[in-house]
Amino acid sequence: MAGATQTFLADTGLRAGWRCLDVGCGDGQVAIAMARAVGPDGRVTGLDVDAGALEIARGAAEAAGVTVDLVMGDAGSPPVREAFDLAYARLVLSHLADPAAALVAMQDAVRPGGVIAVEDLDTGTLRAEPPSAALDRLRDLYAATVLANGGDPAIGPRLPALLGAAGLRDVRERTVVNRMEAAEDKVFLVELIDNMRPAMLDAGVAPAAELDDVRRGVDRVARDPGAVIHQARIHQVQGRRPA
Repeated sequence: MAGATQTFLADTGLRAGWRCLDVGCGDGQVAIAMARAVGPDGRVTGLDVDAGALEIARGAAEAAGVTVDLVMGDAGSPPVREAFDLAYARLVLSHLADPAAALVAMQDAVRPGGVIAVEDLDTGTLRAEPPSAALDRLRDLYAATVLANGGDPAIGPRLPALLGAAGLRDVRERTVVNRMEAAEDKVFLVELIDNMRPAMLDAGVAPAAELDDVRRGVDRVARDPGAVIHQARIHQVQGRRPA
C-alpha cells in the first residue's frame, strides 16, 4: 500500500512543517513516511494500543533517521486537542465498534481547518485470478473475525458518510485496488493468517485444522507466478474540520 498511501498523503496537502497524528500507527511505516515529509520543522505523533508495535516503530524510526513521538493510547483518546494539521488512520476504523467516536476524537485533535484522512477496506472485494477457493475462504474468515469483535470489514464505502456525519467539510473519496503479482507481495496474506490465527480461533470462525488448510492454499497462490491477487479495495477519504 506504500505507493497509494504516499499519493493520498500528498493529496491532503502534507508538507514540511506540518504536525501530524497517526492513529493506530502499528509498526510505524506511515508515521515514518510522514516524518520524512514534514522534515525537522514538523512533528509526527504515532498513537497505538500495542506496546510491542510501538517498540518496533521506535526502532524503525531510529533506523530511518527520523523523529516520531510514540504514545500508548486508543483511537478515542487523542493525546492533545487542536494540536495537529493532519490526523490520519489506515485500516483502523474497520476494527472499531464505534468508528464514529474515533472520527470525532480525530477531529478534536486537529486545529480548525485541519485535515482528517482515513484509508480502509471493503473486504468482500479481495479476489484472485484465477479464482482461489482458499483465498475466498480467507476473505470470509477475516470478515467473520472482524465482525465477531464488533468491527465492520466492509466499512470502506461507508467512510464518506461517516466523515460527513462527524461534521467534516469538503469530504473527498478515491478508491484503489492494489494488483499483486510478485510472491513477496502476495505472501503478506499468509502472514495475515499467522497473525490473526489466535483471534480467529478465539472467535470460533474455524477450527485449527481448517486454518492450516487455508494457509497452505493461500501460500500456494502466493508462490504461483501465474496467479494475481487483487487486494481488497481501499477507500481513501479525507475531509476538513470546519474553520
